[in-house]
Amino acid sequence: MNGGVGRRQYLSAATCGGLVALGGCVTNAFSDGESEDRLPLSDRTLRYGVVLPLSGGLESMGESLSNATDLPRVELEASDLDVHIETETADSETLPTAGVDAAATLVEEGYPAIVGAAGSDISLQMTQQATIPAEVVSCSPASTSPTMSILNDRGYSFRTAPDDSLQAVVAAQLATSEHDATTAATLYTAGDYGRQLSGAFSASFDGEIQRQIPFAGERESYEEPLSEALADDPDILFLICYPESGIALLEEYYADHQGEETVFVSDALQEDTVSEGVADPMANVFGTAPMSTGPGQDAFTSLYREEYGVDPDVFTANSYDAAATILLANAAAGANDGAAIAERMADVTEGDGAEILPGELADGIELAAAGEPVRYRGAAGEIEFDENGDGGSVEYEYFRFESDGISVLGERTPGEGAQ
Repeated sequence: MNGGVGRRQYLSAATCGGLVALGGCVTNAFSDGESEDRLPLSDRTLRYGVVLPLSGGLESMGESLSNATDLPRVELEASDLDVHIETETADSETLPTAGVDAAATLVEEGYPAIVGAAGSDISLQMTQQATIPAEVVSCSPASTSPTMSILNDRGYSFRTAPDDSLQAVVAAQLATSEHDATTAATLYTAGDYGRQLSGAFSASFDGEIQRQIPFAGERESYEEPLSEALADDPDILFLICYPESGIALLEEYYADHQGEETVFVSDALQEDTVSEGVADPMANVFGTAPMSTGPGQDAFTSLYREEYGVDPDVFTANSYDAAATILLANAAAGANDGAAIAERMADVTEGDGAEILPGELADGIELAAAGEPVRYRGAAGEIEFDENGDGGSVEYEYFRFESDGISVLGERTPGEGAQ
């Protein structure tokens, strides 16, 4: 990814240079013999910014994602550990331009790492225009586009959400194995998220793809794209969009377009707000979404319920994992320095160090700050970032909408049920 220089090699050199400028050196377990001068944890402030959709097409997810991202701070401040945490949340408005502006503001304020963004199109622009040039780490909890894996990111871009090409395989397998579909059409929000997932589903579907129809943003009527997508009477209509447009589109579908087809929806529509916002019972609507299957899932769920009084939603565990990993990497780095934190992101999620689960962050921060190896084991899944910065669960829920909400029908991994 770096002209023959691996991202770890690049960052090792960048980190060493940045830390030499800070002062003298002490050896620690993370540094493979390198030396660092680190302040006592009690004299440090661990800082991370947040860019999430508090308005716009993903507004319905914003509060739960924000809560989960803030939960590590709440957990640490309630502990006996003498540590200072500073975090700030900015609204992406579910728009690339607003996401870039939000990240740029956090960068200017000196935040060395950012949790976010949520939508893939926002993350792609935010990272390329704001965080990567500034050598600031980003870790998205919900950006699933395959394009995120091939960014020329110099090792600064990470995510705890899985690649959508995996979801596409699961959805295509379910369409044939559970619904006997031989024909399908896709209707997707314009942009990288919708285009990539539509293309990956079409490539994985064991049948005829009749049409792939994009639509742009929220609109007064979805008559034209709905009519075009359903023109050849597909067995499956795969709908890929965000809740705000999804609710309006489904309302219009049931009013004027419903036929014999089964509707599949993508992960972003696994929301109670969708079933509550559509008047019809949506008995023909099924979907797929990433599962939280990490060893820390139960501990995270208990923490989230205790703090916020509700169950966590889709991608909330990924949000906690992103913030927790950044904090552990910051503690291990010994400085609010983007290059140093990026170098430690993989270190604190793999290896033979002390295992740290949600609820045990204080222990992990203390050990990492002292130079001891730690291995964070996530709520959404085992993180273990690969060379592209990808980590997290690769298991999916198969769900359907019912009169009383969303019902999970089963669990799938890519490859199960292949025809």
